[in-house]
Amino acid sequence: MQSKEVVEKCDIAFAKWFIDASIPFNVANSPYFQPAVDALCYMGAGYKVPTMPALRGNLLNKHIVKLFKEVVLYVGQENVVQIVTNNAANYVVVGKLLEREFPKLFWSPCATHCINLMLQDMGKLEEVSEAVSHASKITKYIYNHCFTLYLMRQHTSGREILHPAPTRFATNFIALQSILYHKDALRAMVTSKEWTTTIYSKYVKVKQFLEQVLDSSFWSKCADIVKITEPLVRVLRIIDSEDKPAMGYLYRAMYKAGEEIEKRFRRNKLKVEPYLKILDNRWDAQLYKNLHAAG
Repeated sequence: MQSKEVVEKCDIAFAKWFIDASIPFNVANSPYFQPAVDALCYMGAGYKVPTMPALRGNLLNKHIVKLFKEVVLYVGQENVVQIVTNNAANYVVVGKLLEREFPKLFWSPCATHCINLMLQDMGKLEEVSEAVSHASKITKYIYNHCFTLYLMRQHTSGREILHPAPTRFATNFIALQSILYHKDALRAMVTSKEWTTTIYSKYVKVKQFLEQVLDSSFWSKCADIVKITEPLVRVLRIIDSEDKPAMGYLYRAMYKAGEEIEKRFRRNKLKVEPYLKILDNRWDAQLYKNLHAAG
């Protein structure tokens, strides 16, 4: 019943909101979009939209709970053993509410994400962050200089070195494994005749790179970190595999990982205490479930 001018003004207001908030335009195809607008019109002027804390908190929990409940009832609660979700706080609340409503149902956070968070916490330890930074400087220099990259591939028989990545926690530890594997090749490269006779070897940045590669304290630290984290990375590979369901292996795999870490540093327990504490805290708070033990 409104004039074209008023309708256009309303359309432009919606368009500005979509564009300013970088909302994907296909959101307009959501079946909930028009009902939301209708409800807004029914409320009339003066209605205050929900705040961000309300949207991401109580309102989100109410809707996710409803969604999962509908799925469980559709499938049949006698056919649902476990629901696995994201580890965000709102999903934790939803999981507890679902377990309360369906006593025979188990909720679990994503195991892959939990182990990644363990590795993230370990990555915040000073010795780990220093080692990752050191490894990153070495790999960046190699892959940013053609001659160095050529020599590296000559000494590693064409094998590449993985780069530490700031956003993938497990990748950093896998990268440390990779650079440690090529330790002898890298040290042989910077002491080879091809390296020492090149004009570039006299440059300041090249000398810094040489010191980084020959830094024995870095390699010692790197070896310790790899020895500590390798069992946990192995668990991550098991549960992140798509070959077969891995949830039944999780409990034993985590137990064996902790046991192996302790065994590797039996003579230096203080070395692994911070790592084991992180592992235990995350496991007890998020992943320790009777269902995993049964599996």
